[in-house]
Amino acid sequence: MPHFMGKMSRYWKQILIGVLGFLLLAGIGGNRPAAADSMELAGWKSPSTGMEFLKIPGGCYSMGDSTGYDYEKPAHEVCVDSFYLARYEVTQKEWSLFMEENRSKFSGENHPVDHVSFQDAVEFIKRLNEREQTMLYRLPTEAEWERAARAGTTSRYFWGDEMDNDYVWYYGSSNFKTHPVGTRKPNPWGLYDMLGNVWEWVSDWYDFDYYKNSPRDNPKGPSQGKLKTRRGGSMANLASYVRSASRYRSNLKKRHHILGFRVARSLPVSHSVNPSSP
Repeated sequence: MPHFMGKMSRYWKQILIGVLGFLLLAGIGGNRPAAADSMELAGWKSPSTGMEFLKIPGGCYSMGDSTGYDYEKPAHEVCVDSFYLARYEVTQKEWSLFMEENRSKFSGENHPVDHVSFQDAVEFIKRLNEREQTMLYRLPTEAEWERAARAGTTSRYFWGDEMDNDYVWYYGSSNFKTHPVGTRKPNPWGLYDMLGNVWEWVSDWYDFDYYKNSPRDNPKGPSQGKLKTRRGGSMANLASYVRSASRYRSNLKKRHHILGFRVARSLPVSHSVNPSSP
């Protein structure tokens, strides 16, 4: 009998261990992060440049700022599909892999490339696609950019409603120069310098009143225009221009030491998410 009872004890012990293991894997009672906090687990690395990309989850959010500048109003719901976005702004080292001339005012291979026009950014991405024999690399849309910058937050900045110099290179922290990428704290999804350092070109044409008529799903901006949109503010801007909702515009050919960019990458069609789906 004692031998039989010992076997039974070991049997129930194994069952208990198995159940506990299942509960831990399922995240019950544990500290398993939510999907939006698991961005570090999903990504892509460019084989020709080494650029790191994070997968931005598709979803809906409130874009714009009803208390901001008139061209940021009204706040309105938009939904975007999943896509990849570079963890960092394009650096001068990466720029020099494809482009013959680096016009940056602030030199350093890990500094963001600056003095980049919209047309320059498009040419860099064209050459990147050619090198890797794909058409997936591109600039983000304005709606995609703000989705990534906010990273699920609704506050003035992605860290809260008050300025914090630990997160951003701007007028109050930069000493009027750019700094190596990734040297401030990242946003909740692991992206660096989404606010400050250099303005980032997006693919949209600029329209002062576009938010009043923007479609809900995957807005891509006006079909035509004279100016292109830039987002995120720069090392030379006041706090009011480095908010998650901050937007501005420039001529396609404009080059300035506050202008840079960040690369996006489309997911294969079968991997994207329809934002209108339940």
